[in-house]
Amino acid sequence: MIKLYRRAIATDLSRLATLGGPLVVSNLAVVSMGVTDTIVAGRAGEVDLAGLALGSSIWAVCAVTIMGLLAAVSPIVAHLRGGRDERGAAQQLQQALWIALVIGLVIVGALLAVPYWSQWIDTEEPVRQVLQQYLLALATGTLPFAMGTAARGYCEGMGQVRPVMRIYLAAAVLNIPLDIILVFGAGPIPAMGGAGCGWATALVSWSIAAALFWHAGNDPAYRALELKALPPKPHWPTQRHLLAVGLPICVGAASEVTFFASLTILLAPYGATIVAAHQIGLNVGSIFYLVALALAQALSIRVAQLLGQGRPKRARFASLVGVGSGLLYALATGVLLIALRYPFVQAYTANADIIAVATNLLLLCAAFQLVDVAQAMAWGALRGYRDTRVPMYLQLFSYWLVGLTSAYWLGENLWGVYGYWTGICIGLGVASILLGMRLWRTSRKTLSA
Repeated sequence: MIKLYRRAIATDLSRLATLGGPLVVSNLAVVSMGVTDTIVAGRAGEVDLAGLALGSSIWAVCAVTIMGLLAAVSPIVAHLRGGRDERGAAQQLQQALWIALVIGLVIVGALLAVPYWSQWIDTEEPVRQVLQQYLLALATGTLPFAMGTAARGYCEGMGQVRPVMRIYLAAAVLNIPLDIILVFGAGPIPAMGGAGCGWATALVSWSIAAALFWHAGNDPAYRALELKALPPKPHWPTQRHLLAVGLPICVGAASEVTFFASLTILLAPYGATIVAAHQIGLNVGSIFYLVALALAQALSIRVAQLLGQGRPKRARFASLVGVGSGLLYALATGVLLIALRYPFVQAYTANADIIAVATNLLLLCAAFQLVDVAQAMAWGALRGYRDTRVPMYLQLFSYWLVGLTSAYWLGENLWGVYGYWTGICIGLGVASILLGMRLWRTSRKTLSA
């Protein structure tokens, strides 16, 4: 009995690694672009780094809104693939492209209006100028970013994670020279400062979308997919199902990202040094978190495939194994963050004041890694069950009512930026407990049904 149990754990860990390994590389490639942006902007100056910090926090909300609305594509396609319905899986992408088009245009409009609404942000005028130019540049790459997100979800749901990995690795490499050239200038190209990172990201988004659609249109693995210049006419039942699953994911993900973005904006009056240290701390933490997020994506695909095959007992077992492996990963990364916090921060800046604050923030980052990874893995498994509405409410409660309230009170009354980060730990801790309880209930209910 014990031998069978160990073999089952080994099998699920192997499947999780097979799916999650390429997704980890893909997500690390994505976050490496943000790391490159932060390092290059930091070398350009404190103002450019602070403007990038504010701009990237706002763009993160936009990007997560797009990814959240389209997050249903991957588990739904995986579920259909588990039931060998490849034509139905192809239809999900065709209809998801309409959703990507609409939300992409809405966000483009919001970004183009940045000269007006950015006046509400309490920061220095030079920092505000960098913020505006950065977001205006990103507006040119928003539509391909949305379309590419839909294509990526379809490819991953079909189990084709390695080609996606190669595309994102190539994009991360391309981002490095683009950042350097556009931030500092070269030949006829003027130096754009922090705004150059926005133009580099836009160009990379176009490249990723083109590569993903070329792959989807030419690989025999997608033989049921018929890509045309325009997708088939909108099919409301399919789109309604995508939105019914994806909209709560979008709200839940956006609530976490806006939670972090609001902290950056609340810290803006503290000055460029604090904002820059805060951005570095978040940037380092995001590197480790995106590995966990990739494992959560893999867990979502694995659970959806098992449910599509009519194996709810194994899906529940896979969920438990996935959450457990995530906790072990979080413990390991917490130790790494504590031991190497100085080298991590010094890779971004040589400013002694920023280093002093950022290294202390990484101690708190090590603490919230444990609860952040736990809630991410539980959330990933719940997406595989297509249980997204109640988790959305749990996330809103945890991040905004518990997390933001405690962060603001602790920050303004006790410990400044460290109080804000303590509030992050509290909010994420509540989310991990509530989502874990929800996963236990949902998996048991599915098994009994």
